Amino acid sequence: MGTRGGGMGLVAWACSLVFLMSSAVNAEQYELTESEVMDIAHFNTTDVSLFGIKIGDSEAKVKQNLIKIKIPGVKVEVQDVFVMLYDRRNPSNAMAGVRLMDGKVDYIFITQRFAHLAAGVFRLVLRGEGIEETRKLLGKEEFTEDSTTFTRLNYKGGTMVILFSGRDITVEFNTGV
Repeated sequence: MGTRGGGMGLVAWACSLVFLMSSAVNAEQYELTESEVMDIAHFNTTDVSLFGIKIGDSEAKVKQNLIKIKIPGVKVEVQDVFVMLYDRRNPSNAMAGVRLMDGKVDYIFITQRFAHLAAGVFRLVLRGEGIEETRKLLGKEEFTEDSTTFTRLNYKGGTMVILFSGRDITVEFNTGV
């Protein structure tokens, strides 16, 4: 009986491990230019990618995916620790970009100028009218930072931030606050 009971305990332990691991596996990859995911609960911040670049990717991968490959309609510039993407039709301000720290991506951002390339819920957020519309799309934020010049809605423990500054909207993905 002792061996059988121990075997059943091992099976129960293995099943619970599989169950716990499945929640991480169920998170979807979210390519900002392709994915039609409309619920932010379906992805983790580390699963979000900009033209194939995700948080934690190496500088070599950024060079390969953003700098060396020509993306139609997009102008790429390297500015200090940032790789900035501009709309070739109107290159006045960056529409998206990534930050490299210690050889790895630790920050991805997209602005309203990126809305024509965005897919899913972020296309709607970037084309939205403001904070209340964003809350309808994404749900109530975990915490808010308000100042006289901007409002930040923080989601996913602060690793996803919607920044409202005047009429501008920026969506930021980072490794943590």
